[in-house]
Amino acid sequence: MAHVTKREQPQVRDLNLVRTFREVRAGSGSTTTELVRATGLSRPSINSLVSELTDLGWVVAVEPVPNGQGGRPPQRFRFHAETGRLLGIDIGVHRVSAVLTDLAGTVLAGHELALEPAAPPAERLARLDVVVEVVLAAADVTPDAVWSVAAAVTGPVDAHGRTSMVSPLPSWAEVDLVGHLGRRFTCPVQVENDVKVALLAEHEWGVVRGARDVVYILAGLRTGAAALVNGRIVRGHGGAAGEIGALPAVRWLRALDGLQSHPGLPAELPESERAAWTFRRARQGDADARERVWQYARDLATGAAAVVLTLDPEVVVLGGGSTPWADLWGAEFSAMLSKSVVRMPRVLVSSLGGDHVARGAVRLAMGDVERRFFTDGVRPARRPVAGQGAERAQSG
Repeated sequence: MAHVTKREQPQVRDLNLVRTFREVRAGSGSTTTELVRATGLSRPSINSLVSELTDLGWVVAVEPVPNGQGGRPPQRFRFHAETGRLLGIDIGVHRVSAVLTDLAGTVLAGHELALEPAAPPAERLARLDVVVEVVLAAADVTPDAVWSVAAAVTGPVDAHGRTSMVSPLPSWAEVDLVGHLGRRFTCPVQVENDVKVALLAEHEWGVVRGARDVVYILAGLRTGAAALVNGRIVRGHGGAAGEIGALPAVRWLRALDGLQSHPGLPAELPESERAAWTFRRARQGDADARERVWQYARDLATGAAAVVLTLDPEVVVLGGGSTPWADLWGAEFSAMLSKSVVRMPRVLVSSLGGDHVARGAVRLAMGDVERRFFTDGVRPARRPVAGQGAERAQSG
């Protein structure tokens, strides 16, 4: 074994602190024996490290539960996730939603409000304020208890949290969302593209946990893509990576047209419900609706093929509002994709629900906490304040 010098000893201990904390966080309650086995460290070292993590506020002892065998059950330790709160926000074309979680991402409260697609920024921000107020009140939490806020918006997001290039949200390029949220919250605030954070949620809690190279296709009222390469979200120089839908040749601009123009569509049906109406008709056996659904799948696959050919991912995951109907179009999507790529990746359907973008924003906020407290050793568990380091946080 290599000799550790006195100068290196503090760095080694910092690394072992982080390592031990990650093992505690990964379990619902870890014993000393389990931590020794997982880390390869000695029992005295683990006892010392856990004691320090407890003093720092990151770990708490779990009340022993009698095992019914007369002996004293082993002491267990868990992540003190309730010491802080995280807020994830999804600002979309048709709705605004938010979820509040603990530091482990466990959802404590959530709420959403519908919006007209043409709603101006002032109305959208007012709805956002109401949603946030409701979520905080439902969890009996004040803004001062929130450690990090992350918001997801449609369109490419630059380093300042603005969608200055293009956005389907009317006049949204003028909105300073970080500043707006910063008037309520003194903790760090981040803004990121909605498709990218949806992929973060899928990677943390969904069907691609542990995968390193992933392409995510958002299939819903809007079509988009995001990619994970070697475990990190690809943002690009200005945040516009994955915006291939801007290229007419990939057919994503027209993908929903067929679903929303079935001749039998009721005229009074809102735009947000037209695709679902066609999917239902296809499931009932309507031949015209089936063909429109299959064409939708082929259009999605054309754009997906461009991303797959560029990145050669391990897996493609389909998410968004069209996935509850994936049994109708998933096979056609895969068949079309396989004809267009050199190596066919696995194709999986998202397992997450309708709050997947807001939860992805929570994962972005979790990453901010991780960078602030576990980059150089382990800092004490205290609520961060905006402007105190780690401000240039990126997704992934």
